[in-house]
Amino acid sequence: MYKTIKVVINEPLAKHLTMRVNQIANLFIEVKSIDELVDSVIWAKKKKLPFFIFGGGSNIVFIHDYPGLVIKNSTNEIKVLKLTDKEVDIRVSSGVPVSVLIAKTIEMGLSGFEYHQGLPGTVGGAIYMNSKWTKPMTYFSDRLVGAVLLTTEGKLKKVNKDYFKFTYGYSILQKTKEILISAVFRLPKVKTNLLNKITLDSLTYRKKTQPFGVATSGCFFKNISKEDQAKLKLPTNSVGYLIDQCGLKNYKIGSFMVSSIHANFIVNIGKQNSESKDLVKLIKYIKDKVRQKFDVNLVEEVEIV
Repeated sequence: MYKTIKVVINEPLAKHLTMRVNQIANLFIEVKSIDELVDSVIWAKKKKLPFFIFGGGSNIVFIHDYPGLVIKNSTNEIKVLKLTDKEVDIRVSSGVPVSVLIAKTIEMGLSGFEYHQGLPGTVGGAIYMNSKWTKPMTYFSDRLVGAVLLTTEGKLKKVNKDYFKFTYGYSILQKTKEILISAVFRLPKVKTNLLNKITLDSLTYRKKTQPFGVATSGCFFKNISKEDQAKLKLPTNSVGYLIDQCGLKNYKIGSFMVSSIHANFIVNIGKQNSESKDLVKLIKYIKDKVRQKFDVNLVEEVEIV
């Protein structure tokens, strides 16, 4: 690998993850350029090491120590590729925090991400999970044009938006296990004062309806389908509503508690002193209660490693 990359042995992961569950990575690397990211993955493959990549650490929970290499993607490129009177094409590396991308594009007077203000994590995670915002319904991938991926064979390839087969909470990367290196977005020009108002409104709504400033991994389960909602004659397909109807707000096992603000958030109130076995028990308990009351099987949105 590049000599500038520092490999850490037995790195505690809690400080890198928003849920703050304290598992250990046997080997840990933080990469800050696309070359370092690609090189680290190829090195792990050559060494036949299991590896896992994350960015902001907001949609991931490690419930076991990781026996291989954990790579923290802190790549930070934002580059203008094409500029016209009405729109701009920009290339963004996968490790750029969503908050940084929003601030930069608003500064440039570009629309496309303003409704996602307050979304934790990085561009890579947002595309991998096809993150969305519901007021109005917008997906992070809406303005995506194409991307560069690293294949499971360690080769770079360019793809267009259609390749990702985006649906709710899903991109093809979840199946192929390819790694997003960078993405190109085409963004229309909009007045900065309008964009600032939208971001403020979006963030204000998030703070009213979701727990903020606490150790959590975001929405833990995927919402149920519209078909299940209709079959059950429910007013919403929100899993938070189902969990709330089971009376589970504030329910706690060990250091893990169902949020009192939004029932689809699990909060770690013990942080580094928490034990992952208690989280596993709480996940099972929630799923069992919802299944008993609604005959619905919840599916995790958070990636559990």
